[in-house]
Amino acid sequence: MANYLMKYKGKYRLMANIDKTTNDFPRDEYGNIETDDIYIKCAHGNQIYHYGHSTLIGYIPSLGRGHNVLRAMAEELLNITDKIPYDVLYQALEKEGTIQNIRENDTEIEFSFKNNDIEFVAKFLKPCISGANISPFSVRNLPKTKYTIPDEDLAAYKKIVAEKYSEQILALKHMTEMFFKSLASKNNPLDKIKADMKLKGLKGKEYIHRIGEFDEYLSYLRGGS
Repeated sequence: MANYLMKYKGKYRLMANIDKTTNDFPRDEYGNIETDDIYIKCAHGNQIYHYGHSTLIGYIPSLGRGHNVLRAMAEELLNITDKIPYDVLYQALEKEGTIQNIRENDTEIEFSFKNNDIEFVAKFLKPCISGANISPFSVRNLPKTKYTIPDEDLAAYKKIVAEKYSEQILALKHMTEMFFKSLASKNNPLDKIKADMKLKGLKGKEYIHRIGEFDEYLSYLRGGS
């Protein structure tokens, strides 16, 4: 079933929740993505997600920032500028009706609102616009780990690319894919290697360097056409 929030693709950046044990999207036994659990990515770690029917949830992972947001909403909706107690503020907001079911704990705040009021809420949660056309299930949304290849090794790689692949980017990609296949074995099949890449949040040459196969990779590229 298509997710309710997909109608905002192209307007806001949609993200899918990640299985933290694999650093991948939740998948079934056949490798198919088995969730449509997505949210609108907002500034400061804020999120907007679908609750049911036309109801959305605003999530703020900071109690202090959440208080500031709700006070700002109350000022715009109700012209409340005094520093009244939060329980009184919340009652006033919920009575007004735009913001409902305000819930907080020691670290975060959530509230519900109707889809028709998303433009109002967006002024405060600030949904991300960059990447709005990217599918929430794109590999570009998977976690990435910063990994720096030492200058000497990176220079050797760039030298080979300049000499053999400067105008053959597809050939370089093909050779890299073939090298990964050469790493596969009965006890370490290719799908297991790819799963380990996702778990480590690395791609291509960074992953190869991380597992100690970079010299072999450079030799493989030198021998390519």
